[in-house]
Amino acid sequence: MIPGPSPAASESGTRWGLIASAWSVYALYYLGRVNFSVAVPRLGDEAGLEATEIGALAAGFFWVYSISAVPVGRLADRYGARVLVGLGLVGSGIMNVLFVVLSDHFAAALVVWSANGVFQAMGWTPLAGGLGRWVSEQRAPRVIASFGSCFVAGTALTFAIGGLIVDRAGVDAVFLAACAVLVPIGVVWWIGVRDPVTLEKKDEGATGSITRVLWLLPPSAAIGVPYVALIVWTPAYFVQVHGLSVGRSGLLSAALPATSIAAILLLGRWFRSSGGPSAALKGGIVLTVTSAMLLSVSRAPNLATGFVTIALSTALVGGSSSLVLGLFPRMTAPGRVALASGIFALAFNLGGSAGSPFVGSLIGREAWDLVFVFLAVCVLAGGLWSYGWYARARREPRPGWSVP
Repeated sequence: MIPGPSPAASESGTRWGLIASAWSVYALYYLGRVNFSVAVPRLGDEAGLEATEIGALAAGFFWVYSISAVPVGRLADRYGARVLVGLGLVGSGIMNVLFVVLSDHFAAALVVWSANGVFQAMGWTPLAGGLGRWVSEQRAPRVIASFGSCFVAGTALTFAIGGLIVDRAGVDAVFLAACAVLVPIGVVWWIGVRDPVTLEKKDEGATGSITRVLWLLPPSAAIGVPYVALIVWTPAYFVQVHGLSVGRSGLLSAALPATSIAAILLLGRWFRSSGGPSAALKGGIVLTVTSAMLLSVSRAPNLATGFVTIALSTALVGGSSSLVLGLFPRMTAPGRVALASGIFALAFNLGGSAGSPFVGSLIGREAWDLVFVFLAVCVLAGGLWSYGWYARARREPRPGWSVP
């Protein structure tokens, strides 16, 4: 496949081939986890699961995935993306098959689907660390800010293809299809990709850089709240607020993630010359605009306006997520990108989980206007924190794009 370049190698076709492969592979990762969301409407009928059991399965996956992000990041900094990404793809595929086999036994299915969270966590952080080695300092801001379009594309792809599979072949087929794709791709990745990591003794400065990561985690947690809420509740918004059928709302919801790709690529161009504290300043601006757009959804008077505003909100939330999960880890800890990415991913997912109960309670009361006001306030808080970080960094500039 593609041999990996050394960290000192010049920008080349080989490097771009590695980046393109990483983008494609992470998009495919979503076939092994978002397929669960696609299957939810029929899990009760075909697998005999109660609503509370389905919720427990989703929670088990989510918590294990979140907790696994940091240790996977430590392993990725030591061993690179080749082994971990390949193992994650193969392991996730196998867990999808075991979930089908054990779906009649809830306890076993819960263990298996939670274990899938471990393997799914082997995707983002190792690849984020790989980008730190594959991309030159000059191109890094633009490439890393744009790379997050892969998880948006993966979500849209799984919604579109998974829905067709469930409709035509049933729930089991969407999990078996994930295995049929992920396992061979994982084997090919492991055989073909080379991502050498020079094992060096970590000095005190590297340890300090990880400590400095903590100062910029709040924006990650803040943007995690609307990211999770929009994925989970957008179909319900179209049904409850605009009176659409479930089928039509599903089609509109599936189209929304694709709008994020254009926003992420445009933001990548804007960040192409950004480094150090200026990247945090621009990140704060993006979060502020995202907050304003979320607030505008609550004022949408009809379906056309509602679709446009929620599409733009989804795009900006996707772009903001790409920044905080891709660019901020490199900015705060350039020597430990994979580990830093794991910490940011943990904060992002914990933010999403913390906001979900409150969002659910508002939706239960059909207070949709308050839902989007709450999401806007969360994101605005992340933007204001980014401004504060930028101001502090400007007063006390330190090496490594960070302040202690």
